[in-house]
Amino acid sequence: AWITIPGTNVDYPILQREGDNGYYLNHSVDGAGSIAGAIFTEDYNSKDFTDPNTIIYGHNMKNGSMFGTLRKFYEDEVYEKAPYFWIYTPDKIYRYDIFSCAEVPVDSLAYQITFSEEGSFEKYIDDAYSRSVVKGNDIKVTAEDKIVTLSTCTGNESTRFIVQGKLSKTYWSKKK
Repeated sequence: AWITIPGTNVDYPILQREGDNGYYLNHSVDGAGSIAGAIFTEDYNSKDFTDPNTIIYGHNMKNGSMFGTLRKFYEDEVYEKAPYFWIYTPDKIYRYDIFSCAEVPVDSLAYQITFSEEGSFEKYIDDAYSRSVVKGNDIKVTAEDKIVTLSTCTGNESTRFIVQGKLSKTYWSKKK
């Protein structure tokens, strides 16, 4: 897949390596060793973004590469210019409306990908709204929705910065 966030430097392929979820922390898209790594999902998430919550990881590089510009969502004008992001797959194009951006603990509820207990997804969304630094709370997220959580480091080993979007539109990227 490929991710693009208007108003930021995020415009990268999304990778996944079966059986080695840490590989892209220090390898580039071509497999070469790289301190910047690559943008990736763990193999716990499906490649077609059909999980209730797909988590996409990328380093917070000082030069703004990878997810180095995600923290700009602390600034209201960035969110106002780009309150959504795009994910492109070979068959579909997905638009996600951003409903929450926050700094969270590494063991935060934000990293949950499945919700089996009754009401657990609603609790998850309430938590996301309550900690958000953006005004996306008017975007209603329900248990039927699919969300994507973008995650990057903060410089503090105990926290991460996340941007969360709700799938709002799907387009076919090829004629059937």
